[in-house]
Amino acid sequence: MVRPALAELDNLLEMRYYGLDSDGIGGRIRREIDDFIVQEISIDGIKATSLCTNLPKGSGEYTWVVVEKRGLDSVSAVQRIQRYLNVRKKDIGFAGLKDTSAVTFQFVSIKGVINEELIEEFNKSNTRIKIHCPFRRPFALRPGLLFGNEFTVRVREADGSNLKRLTEELKEVSYIPNYVGYQRFGSIRPITHIVGKNIVMGNFKEAVEELLLRIFPYESDIAKKAREYLASTGDYIGTLEIFPKSMKSERSVIAHLAKRPNDYVGALRSISSYIRKLYVGAYQAYLFNKVLSRRIEEDLSWMLPSPGDYVGIFPSTYHHEYTSVLVANEANIDKLRKLVLDGRALLLLPIFGYNTQLSQGKQGEIERIILKEEGIDVTRFYVKSIPEASSAGTYRPAGLKPLDLRIHEDGDDIIFSFALRKGMYATTLLREFIKPKDPVLQGF
Repeated sequence: MVRPALAELDNLLEMRYYGLDSDGIGGRIRREIDDFIVQEISIDGIKATSLCTNLPKGSGEYTWVVVEKRGLDSVSAVQRIQRYLNVRKKDIGFAGLKDTSAVTFQFVSIKGVINEELIEEFNKSNTRIKIHCPFRRPFALRPGLLFGNEFTVRVREADGSNLKRLTEELKEVSYIPNYVGYQRFGSIRPITHIVGKNIVMGNFKEAVEELLLRIFPYESDIAKKAREYLASTGDYIGTLEIFPKSMKSERSVIAHLAKRPNDYVGALRSISSYIRKLYVGAYQAYLFNKVLSRRIEEDLSWMLPSPGDYVGIFPSTYHHEYTSVLVANEANIDKLRKLVLDGRALLLLPIFGYNTQLSQGKQGEIERIILKEEGIDVTRFYVKSIPEASSAGTYRPAGLKPLDLRIHEDGDDIIFSFALRKGMYATTLLREFIKPKDPVLQGF
């Protein structure tokens, strides 16, 4: 049996097991903003950097730039750039969300030519966002159009005595369980998946109440008092005056309900469409974690397929996107397992959506049991009242294998450098090495 997770947050988010059995190194991440650096890798292998190296010298109707942000979420950063450059929302694109509590570099595409003097003016007037390296490309960025990300993470106050054993163990197992990481749900307020489930189930009042009223111990005192005030008075106008201005989604909901009490669908639709999708996506992520943990409990591999599993096939070892999906059966199972071991295939688990075809075999039994436990069927992921939050579903690799992992000790600190394919979480890998007892206090 694999090692169980003991942290309360891990179990709450269905991250119930570790792939590495050895004791962790402890320590914490993100004590300083520069302790966590993320650099996006484009679909054609270009790394986002302020140094402007190895950029293509092309042409086209889109200007691509490298956006550097410090301690800010990707949506807010892009919105600031959009407003400053006075471009339409539909004319600015980015491939993925980057960590908020980090220094991150990612590509952003903007339709048309961008005046470099305007970029200089933007950089002078912004301390947390900088625009670098404009270059031309014939296509725009859209969500998912990237290879992945490179991470450089400093773990402070760590105990390196077990580091060698953990590293050797990772080489032995190759893959760890590819859990969706803490930040997908919110470490301080892990409620995004609960909001998402209520949206999917059509319980819109409950979704709003979860978003606005539930209090967690690591929240700021201002946020706690504002939530307590709203719960005890129902005074949306008064709550808006004291609610933290940084909590934009909650403030949008409160402002809508101040004008139209009981219009909970309208309140949720006042939030940006990107965030609405994130809530439903968080519930899908929670279900994925639950399915993966249950699979582990049933002694099924998170790396190698069993009959009934879905397997993604790469056209060659040089491709990073699987182009076809096969169902494992007794006739092809040996061949598919060899393809996985050779890096030509990946075991996939479903991200439930309204078009999902459940797996067969033992994996299919697990999926059906969990959907029954949750009181839901996949058709619910078409949300009639908020159709833009609907999801058809997809697949996600069951295992995570870091690329080009390098680890070195720096005094009492340990520095990890590695790359991950898109959609994989650095904190999922770091969790295996650190084994945090309190993920929030340890920077997760």
